Amino acid sequence: MMSETANTAHETIDSNSDIIKNTLGVIGAIGDAAQPYLPLISTVTTIITEIFNIYENVQYNKNICSSLMDRVTAAEAAIKTLERRKKNNEKNFRNTNYYITFLKFVDVMERIKQFIKDVSTLSGFKRLIHVNSVKEKFESLTNEFETIMNDLHFATTLFNDEQREIDATALKSDLEEMSKFLDTIGDSVVDANQNINNVLKEVLIIKSQLRYQNPITKNIKATEIDPKELNDPQIGSTTDTRGSKESPLVKKLLYGAIEVACKRTKIIDDGTSESQKIQSQLAILGKLKNSPNILKFYGLSKVSNYQVMVFEWAECGTLQELYSENDIAWRSKVQIALDICRGLVFLHTCEILHHDIRCANILMTSRLEPKIANFKYSRHDSSHTSKINCLNEIIHWMAPEKLKETPEDPVRYTFKCEIFSFGMLLWELAFEKIPYANMEINKIKEHVLKGNREKITWGVGSPEIQKIQRKFAKIIIAAWQQDINVRASLQDIFLKLNKLSMAFARPGSSPSLLPDGTIDLDGSKPQPQPIELPEITMNFNLPKIIPFEEGIKAHKKKDHKTAWECFKAHSELGNATAKYWMGYYLVEGYPSGVKDLVRASQLFKAAADDGIPDAQLRYAFSLTNTPGIKFNRKTFSEFSEYLTKAADAGNVTAQYNLGDMYLNGKLLCPVNEELGIKYLKLAALTNHLDAIKLLEEKEINIFS
Repeated sequence: MMSETANTAHETIDSNSDIIKNTLGVIGAIGDAAQPYLPLISTVTTIITEIFNIYENVQYNKNICSSLMDRVTAAEAAIKTLERRKKNNEKNFRNTNYYITFLKFVDVMERIKQFIKDVSTLSGFKRLIHVNSVKEKFESLTNEFETIMNDLHFATTLFNDEQREIDATALKSDLEEMSKFLDTIGDSVVDANQNINNVLKEVLIIKSQLRYQNPITKNIKATEIDPKELNDPQIGSTTDTRGSKESPLVKKLLYGAIEVACKRTKIIDDGTSESQKIQSQLAILGKLKNSPNILKFYGLSKVSNYQVMVFEWAECGTLQELYSENDIAWRSKVQIALDICRGLVFLHTCEILHHDIRCANILMTSRLEPKIANFKYSRHDSSHTSKINCLNEIIHWMAPEKLKETPEDPVRYTFKCEIFSFGMLLWELAFEKIPYANMEINKIKEHVLKGNREKITWGVGSPEIQKIQRKFAKIIIAAWQQDINVRASLQDIFLKLNKLSMAFARPGSSPSLLPDGTIDLDGSKPQPQPIELPEITMNFNLPKIIPFEEGIKAHKKKDHKTAWECFKAHSELGNATAKYWMGYYLVEGYPSGVKDLVRASQLFKAAADDGIPDAQLRYAFSLTNTPGIKFNRKTFSEFSEYLTKAADAGNVTAQYNLGDMYLNGKLLCPVNEELGIKYLKLAALTNHLDAIKLLEEKEINIFS
């Protein structure tokens, strides 16, 4: 069934036909029939390209996104056919309703793009389900898309029972998988109410400030630790100093209790943009300590007159060092793999890619807890590595698409590259050796680009161990697929590792570490069991509905009449953002000078329910000042609901007002200091001056 918004848009066409006819233009020469459509075709072509780029980096809900990509591909083919057969479509091009439907086509493609963008990331997915159900949104979009494609006479084979069955299966499987994933990923990523952890939001805000060099970055700095708080361990050990003479790693006790590693560095804080960038990166690194599987960074200090970075101490060294000196029991390998995967999920949700995921960059505590280390934000040490040496080190784990890279044709490193490297790490952990250890670099590159991989051949083990090995092998193979569209998602890998852990991991039932050489890892002694990788002058009229972007440009130029006509037309076509702008114009009285707060509130709500954060904020406050609405406890509940939606979607004004409301108990709201500080911090990190001032008055550290 078509959505209410879409129905409303169709119903308004006839009622506005007189208005439309008053804005008709005359077009006469051969070929001019298609002229009004050219900017629209250009816009939708750009949108389709952007959708394909987004799809290449999908992290979650791959099946739902794939079903929508079937529509995008059909739309792309239809546009190409339309461009090729312009003359055959002149009659349609002169039809008013056809032109209006094409405008709707542009709008629905834009909304499909946004939906794929939201549903394919964890933070976007959580924001989406706060507005309405993913299933309802998917069905509304696909139904509207099908109706528009039919009205435009675009040929497609998509609209049949088989496609609807594919859609239903995609929705069911993806939403069930997401539910399992959110239930098991842990509170470092989502809280008890399955909301994105606030630390992740703070990291994303700081990254955004860093990207655009906003003024707030001048105040974002790493924690400075008083050197007096760093002391030698009471009982020393020969392993308290590690690394090279030029770049030693020294064990200390922080605050008399926390074992830390002090790593020499040279970080200059001189107020330049580069030093501010480094300080912001270190502040992000400090935030990441909230994940139990990221190496904790406590701050900067001095030891023996050297500036140092202070990290969590990892007693067992790197995972590579651990497996080189011991055999790791299979049940422990599964748990280690799961914990590393959980840490990667945390990083990826923060939109941080490691770029060098391998066992040498995983540190191990005395309890065999893996800690992801040595990624972008933690590499500010005094050592220097050439690009050649770096390539020599990481090529063993590098994804085939990156191996194709040349100086003339660079390849962007994506989440899918990282998943391939994680698959190679899993192989390394399973067999306790570096992949392709005895192959030259050029041979490794040639081998991998041909689709070949390391061998998966097990030694003899108990029936239970063989079950673990078979399932572990399937996970490895899924992660290192040549085709990035077939390669497993991190979500899928996490769920499979979690299931394997639940079935076989029994802490304390057997030793986690065994003497080196105890386990026959690769079947070199018994018979191996390999696993298969598996021209007519004619007058005609069209409505002058300019593209929505032109309306925004007109608004910026203060051409309120043109902007109003654009927003009104696109609002009637169902464009949620246009509804917001139409509501805004009614509040301001543009362009006529007549205000209509009641109608504005209705438009804000319609746009808010379609997920527009600014509209959610405006609708919330319209409940406090719209004629006919009495603000009481019932109204406050709705006010709070929409203000929270806007704040959780990143609206800074909403974050400040919500924080102020909770902190000071305003507008019938009971005081909740924890929530108040949470939202005020988010606003302050985006340089909201009132939020910064309020936190400073309360002596609350923005960056702690």
